[in-house]
Amino acid sequence: MPKSWILLPPAQPTEDLRAAVGGHPLVAMLLAQRGFDTPAKALPFLDVDHYTPAPPSALVGLERAAHILHAALAQGQKILVWGDFDVDGQTSTSLLVAALRDLSSDEQVRFHVPNRFTESHGIRVAKLTEYLTDPSFQPGLLLSCDTGIADADGVGLAKDYGLTVVITDHHDLPAEFAGCQLGVDPPCAEDAADVGLVSVRRADAIVNPKFQLPGDPLRTLPGVGVAYKLVQRLYELADRKDEAEKYLDLVALGIVADVAEQVNDARYLLQRGLERLRRTQRTGLQALMNNARINPNVLNAEDIGFQLGPRMNALGRLEDATVAVDLLTTRDPIRAGELAAIMERLNGQRRLLTHQITATAMDIIERNPHYLDFNAIVLAHPQWHAGIVGIVASRIVEEFNKPTVLMLNPPGEPARGSARSTPGVDIGASIAACADLLLGHGGHPGAAGLSLPAENIDHFRRELSRQIEHHRIEAGPEGLRIDAEIPFIDLDLPLVEQIERLGPFGNGNAKPVFMSRRLTVVDDRRIGKDGTHRRLLLADEKGSKQPVIWFRGADVVLPEGPIDFAYGLGINEYKGERSLQLGYVDSRAAEVESIEVVDVAPKRMQVHDLRAEMVQPADLPADAFWLAEGAALGNIPFHSRLEAPAAAAGRPLVVWSVPPSGDLLSWLVETVDPAELYLVGQATSDDSLDAVLKNVAGMAKYALGRDSRLPIDRLAARIATTEAVIRHSLRWLEVKKLIRLVEWEGGDVVRIAPADGDALDEIERQILEAELDEQLAEVRAYRRFFKRAKIAELGL
Repeated sequence: MPKSWILLPPAQPTEDLRAAVGGHPLVAMLLAQRGFDTPAKALPFLDVDHYTPAPPSALVGLERAAHILHAALAQGQKILVWGDFDVDGQTSTSLLVAALRDLSSDEQVRFHVPNRFTESHGIRVAKLTEYLTDPSFQPGLLLSCDTGIADADGVGLAKDYGLTVVITDHHDLPAEFAGCQLGVDPPCAEDAADVGLVSVRRADAIVNPKFQLPGDPLRTLPGVGVAYKLVQRLYELADRKDEAEKYLDLVALGIVADVAEQVNDARYLLQRGLERLRRTQRTGLQALMNNARINPNVLNAEDIGFQLGPRMNALGRLEDATVAVDLLTTRDPIRAGELAAIMERLNGQRRLLTHQITATAMDIIERNPHYLDFNAIVLAHPQWHAGIVGIVASRIVEEFNKPTVLMLNPPGEPARGSARSTPGVDIGASIAACADLLLGHGGHPGAAGLSLPAENIDHFRRELSRQIEHHRIEAGPEGLRIDAEIPFIDLDLPLVEQIERLGPFGNGNAKPVFMSRRLTVVDDRRIGKDGTHRRLLLADEKGSKQPVIWFRGADVVLPEGPIDFAYGLGINEYKGERSLQLGYVDSRAAEVESIEVVDVAPKRMQVHDLRAEMVQPADLPADAFWLAEGAALGNIPFHSRLEAPAAAAGRPLVVWSVPPSGDLLSWLVETVDPAELYLVGQATSDDSLDAVLKNVAGMAKYALGRDSRLPIDRLAARIATTEAVIRHSLRWLEVKKLIRLVEWEGGDVVRIAPADGDALDEIERQILEAELDEQLAEVRAYRRFFKRAKIAELGL
């Protein structure tokens, strides 16, 4: 369903704020709107030189931890750093290992990053025992990062072996710390006489920002931020204070990739870290950015979030994240290139598995459409990958707007998986309320993990649906929040450069969204190798024009006529040239502005639901506009979606064929604007992979014999599918060396030629096949949903 737009009321900045901030007035307005309404608040937010970071000693427990580590280094004790496999853990481990080796020697420091599949998170006793009994490396000190606060068994084992234990973490405190006074050093072995044999408090030092008082600027630090503060203090104790800054590139990487809240000291460290990352001398990061085709000189937080972060996360999801620490700490450029290539290969596998699991999930929904009747979608499959199901669960949430749980259930083993939620449901609490059916669980309102006996899955599906009714939460007004309305004529590069002063953007500092009214699409082109993306040229009523980049927007139908447009502002850097670039966020048919209030009853569309009836064409209105597409129409004349804009408003609309997507159905209703809607929903197409490819290949062969031009929308209408399916099918034909895609022309037309050149590599070919499978699975799932959904669920 279309999003509602919420235009935030403009804040009125004070004259003092305007004067202090300078530049475009919009900057001061946005700052005031976000709560930075005085110079004392705004200037430290904008400029690192005006921000005073908390000293390392302000982090409770850190002073004790630093002195313990400083003494261990001086005494030549061997140190075992224990990290985690997500990017926060990878960067925390890399930072500590690099710093400790710099302050001692390579031989004095080792590290361990747990394997997601054989160990999971934390300090596992079995794995720690291997290190403690290894005669080649006898550690005297165990140092954790991004983990450890809940690992009483691991801490106890290390203490029993006589190790000094220092815990650094940022996760929520376990129950044993309930009632501890905040703002002072947490109780540890030295000052906690009542410590039992199984307790994290047996550690010699504990550093966790959750021990800070509420509102403390250090309380939101991620694991890598905690590690950096510790390293800062170690370099101070070594009389090398200024050298700690060389690790800020790793801090920036961890903050963004782990989606840490970018406020207070975390924002300061990110701002400083991005500066360092743009000129990093770290060999592994240089190799990683080279593979991702990132220009370090103009790198920003989005490059980390969408390019570097996914590559590093792929390691922890699919294999051994130890590779990431080796990459980030090596000084050997050849070794860095090899490790970066491993990361690139795993990232390709992640993409492939994501598409494959998504397609399978859609097929399960197609075969079991009643799963959509529950308040949450719960799916399981024996061959799904544990590291990928969380990613796919997020996709299912986006597709169906329902909380989703995806699990793998290999034969003879418990089912385990991940959950993702919608804004109005606390999925962590909902799952916890099903504890009697589970073996384990944990999470928060937006995401959770769980395990349960496989035979409980159906019962869990029913019980979770009931519990969600009791765990709905206030999510605030639903809709797209727009920061300001800007006349199109006012958009220029200097304005964007001023808005960029509010960056970096991310969690805790969302990128501003703007809107302009009554724009016209002057040009509309598909871009990218497979035409998945889109470049629009928009103009206002005075003729001002601006380019828009719309990622993955190729198949979305824009409203007819003038549109209101929501967008983000960015800068395109190409061959040394900088230009203004708008990023698509949303659009809608232009609203008619009027100061006159007229009490008119809304027009009601009468819906005739004939989906379960035997209907003959003669039973339907003779003057109706029909949607009748596909290769299996029988005696029914072909009526394309492309004829809808020419249909007279108010004519009845007959949906004879089952639409391939909800977007197409909504567009038809909006475009035809019928007084009466007849839903018939006959199956008039074959959505199997073989049938679709055969049809598309036939149309491509026909085009090669004529003008070699293929209009994507006409091909989609001919076989009653989505434009995305056609686009992926053509790309598949190219990979199979049956055609060559030469150029995407205006109006979503591709020019083709006979195939030539070398084939793609195997992973890329598999990814493309999986993407096509996924698109077809989505079409099949929607068609099944259309046949059984209630009228209100169709979004009409």
